[in-house]
Amino acid sequence: MNNINIDKPKNDAMLHWLNDLADRGILTTDADLNICSWNRWLEIHSGLSSKEIIGRNLLEIYPELKQRRLNYFYYQALSGQVIILSQRLHRYLIPMPSSIGKNISPMMLQTVRIAPLVEESPQSGTITIIEDVTERVARETELQQKIEVLEQTEAARLSAQARLEHLLSSSPAIIYTRNPREDGAITFISDNVTAQLGYQPQDFIEVHNFWIKHIHPDDLATVLTQLSCLFEQEHLVLEYRFLHKDGTYKWMCDEIKLVQNPNGNVQEIVGMWYDINQRKQAEEKVREQAALLDITTDAIFVQDLNNQILFWNKSAEKLYGWASAEVLEQKVHNFLYQHTLPQVEEAKKILLEKGEWQGELHQITKGHQEIVVESRWTLVRNEKKQPKAILIVNTDITQKKQLESQFIRLQRMESIGTLAGGMAHDLNNVLMPILMASELLRKELTPEKKQRVLTLVETNAHRGANLIKQLLSFARGVESGRAFLQIKYILWEVEQIILETFPKSIQFHTDIPQELWPVFGEVTQLYQIILNICINARDAMPNGGNLSISAENIAIDREYANINLESHVGSYVALIISDTGTGIPPEILERIFEPFFTTKELGKGTGLGLSTVLGIVKSHNGFLKVDSQLGKGTKFKVYLPASIE
Repeated sequence: MNNINIDKPKNDAMLHWLNDLADRGILTTDADLNICSWNRWLEIHSGLSSKEIIGRNLLEIYPELKQRRLNYFYYQALSGQVIILSQRLHRYLIPMPSSIGKNISPMMLQTVRIAPLVEESPQSGTITIIEDVTERVARETELQQKIEVLEQTEAARLSAQARLEHLLSSSPAIIYTRNPREDGAITFISDNVTAQLGYQPQDFIEVHNFWIKHIHPDDLATVLTQLSCLFEQEHLVLEYRFLHKDGTYKWMCDEIKLVQNPNGNVQEIVGMWYDINQRKQAEEKVREQAALLDITTDAIFVQDLNNQILFWNKSAEKLYGWASAEVLEQKVHNFLYQHTLPQVEEAKKILLEKGEWQGELHQITKGHQEIVVESRWTLVRNEKKQPKAILIVNTDITQKKQLESQFIRLQRMESIGTLAGGMAHDLNNVLMPILMASELLRKELTPEKKQRVLTLVETNAHRGANLIKQLLSFARGVESGRAFLQIKYILWEVEQIILETFPKSIQFHTDIPQELWPVFGEVTQLYQIILNICINARDAMPNGGNLSISAENIAIDREYANINLESHVGSYVALIISDTGTGIPPEILERIFEPFFTTKELGKGTGLGLSTVLGIVKSHNGFLKVDSQLGKGTKFKVYLPASIE
């Protein structure tokens, strides 16, 4: 709008015409910014009539114009400039309430033009035209918001599409859709089908029955039969061979699912197709290996960490009597053990810690026959090195154990003969006081003397009874089965026998700590190995000497286990039996554990003693060390695995 230059008569007519404008606010001022005109639009929207406002100063009526520094625009207009105020920068000139509510703005948004008003020269005032743009701004804002939403939606769609395309192209699974009609034509298939099978996506979409024609002939009938159940089951998983473009067949897994609309009608068939060729090859390899496992005479089975049987070979069927179909997916404890053995739980604990375990187990067959097996456990891990299953190889050693038991009984009887000689002398010492007391009791004695004599009789009678009890207990050799026990109690019993039966020329010493760890073993057998070594020590000291028994808790580390192959990393109770006897020559030391090897005179030993000792120690998963020097003595160290939490 340029300067308005009109003469007085025309000016009055112009102002009258401007006042009649219904959609604009028009006001004029003189050079001092006193209001000269105030049209009807301004009266309506400002709430001030022209009578109230004409003649008053604009800046006095609206002092905030100064606060907002808008008065300078009027000074510029008086200097001849035309000023345009945008609502984007200044929002409004004259404060008036919004015409469309407060959601957009509490004040009317305005576009304002301020121009010089020239009647004659010089310029004598200003004219201001105010346009309400609140509704237009609201529409523009709403439109802009919609545009932004559309842009965001489109960006999200493009991003999702890009991600989907990336997932489809990089995923090992081929995604496809089919129409639910009878022909089941493929309507979409992901681009990664080319990398997987060599074909282009359009081959599946455009060529009729392309998919069916490429299924292996031996698998086609099964696939079609299973597909006929899709609408009934709503979800299928198929495995079949599919012809690759290079002419080879690949095993594929096909997961198919129905997609239904809100009305329950089938809208689409969606499938996920992925290569399982390696898995099938691995399964075939497992079957081949399983066939080899069936050839072996050892019972081999696999159980998961919850003791559920996963594999059971032919030899396991033969040994235990249960067919594979009877035991698969069943708990192993329901078949092989009458009750949960502490040894089995201990073995599993060691297995999880070390990755392997080996030992003897007592089990039962389907015919309720008790057997003994040499059991070897190996922890199977998955590709992430996490424990997955347990491979168990069991060798039936029942007959071997029965033969060993006969050897042990034979050796025990040999030890009894040795002990009996010593006990005969002690029993004579026990009976002599009793006989003497009997003679005294025939005489008249005071009550006090009678009491002392009776006490003597009672003490020696108990002593004799204990000697006989120990001999009978050892002679019977009743094996009560393996259990958790404290070895110190066995050592104390052996100590009593030694003190009662060994020559007094042998000084006996013990060092048995109270806090020894428990072991899992058979009492009579452990009793026998200690006593046998002690008897050999006695025989090595015909002129007397020192015999000592001690025990200690020890922990074997990896370094020691690498040097001593019989040992394993873990906790042990060590029994040390040493003497100051004649010692063992080096050339004989290597043979002392051979069955029937003996250096004793004919009739004084079978040569089964130390052989039996070694067998018992090994059956307890322990090991044994011997150190001997001629003329200085011999030291036996027996290591038994400790059973500690």
